[in-house]
Amino acid sequence: MGWTHESDTHLHEAALVAVFEDGAESHGSTMVDGVHYEIVEPARRRADDRLRPSAEIVGWLLRCHCDRSNSSDGSSWTDPVQWARVPSASLDDLTRHQVFAPDTDLDVNARPEVAVAAQAVWRREHLDPIDVEDEIRAAVAARRDADALLDAAVAKARSVGRSWADIGAATGMTRQSANERWKDRL
Repeated sequence: MGWTHESDTHLHEAALVAVFEDGAESHGSTMVDGVHYEIVEPARRRADDRLRPSAEIVGWLLRCHCDRSNSSDGSSWTDPVQWARVPSASLDDLTRHQVFAPDTDLDVNARPEVAVAAQAVWRREHLDPIDVEDEIRAAVAARRDADALLDAAVAKARSVGRSWADIGAATGMTRQSANERWKDRL
């Protein structure tokens, strides 16, 4: 379970990924004979390392998979601060990335308060820097479109006989400024 965000250029999918003491990461979970297990990357040493008891999770990494909208290129982003699993509810402090998760309920992505805290970090540290670039590009395009509309309106005003003083007044500038701005564009 995770979160998605679509920008003009990317589709972002993020979640907290369970991590073990040796750095192995979970790629899902399963239950065998009533015990929760995490499915880790292909075995590092032995085949039986592929399933690890969920109780051995030591923390979580906030990770985003980023796919380009018009390409098969993809990348990922990982928050450099690991969310630590703490041994009691009294130590749960999401502002410090400390999460209490009992062995019976280790899907921290499903806890609303954890999801809100992780999403805030994801947005601030990863999405906002990307979104601001999209916002700048959109503003530049809007300005270019507005300038083209203004140029066309001024050309129309001149074609129906409006003076530079009339055009200057309509655009909030002096007659001379309007003349200097548009005389060579018409």
